Amino acid sequence: MARLADVADGQFGYFTHAQSATVMSPGDLQQLSAAGLVEDVSGTVIRFRAGGRHPAPRLYAAWLDLDPTTPGWERVAPECGVVSHAAAAMLWGVGAGPGPEIEFTVPHRPAGDVPPGVLLHVGALTEHQRTERHGMPVTTPAQTLRDLAATGRLDGAELGRVAWALMSAGQVSEEALITGLAPDHPDPAATLRQWLDAADHLDG
Repeated sequence: MARLADVADGQFGYFTHAQSATVMSPGDLQQLSAAGLVEDVSGTVIRFRAGGRHPAPRLYAAWLDLDPTTPGWERVAPECGVVSHAAAAMLWGVGAGPGPEIEFTVPHRPAGDVPPGVLLHVGALTEHQRTERHGMPVTTPAQTLRDLAATGRLDGAELGRVAWALMSAGQVSEEALITGLAPDHPDPAATLRQWLDAADHLDG
């Protein structure tokens, strides 16, 4: 119990079935549940009710489940999966319109099945394209906007709203967004300005 609590303490009170299996039997886990000490977050992730609560519980549970035996603090990005696209926008506190709540970018597709509701993107993220937020690696605001634009899910006005929300919250500067868009757009400054103007036109 103490060993499992130590693991959960470093993971916002959360632990995976695989982590619990190394220190206790399924019967012990059922007793904890019956006593009201733990609760299910997903089919394979559990939380101590006396522990913390992650701001995005389903997203965090899915991230833990990408490598269920390795404690969160021992994982190395980007191999462990980086929160990206609409999920990253949510983690940065901005709405991004249509898109799965749970999206990660990974260097290569895992051998096993991807859990339902999880969307994996395969790609290489440099150190400058990712950071950490709420205990998980996440694409930077600039990379998040670039990823959202690349999916084609959002039109220019919607992308402009995301960009404006990120800048208004102090998450990123306009210059950083322009730099982030540069690899995909011949004139990133003009592209960003077009998006911002479109968003302003609709809001006005």
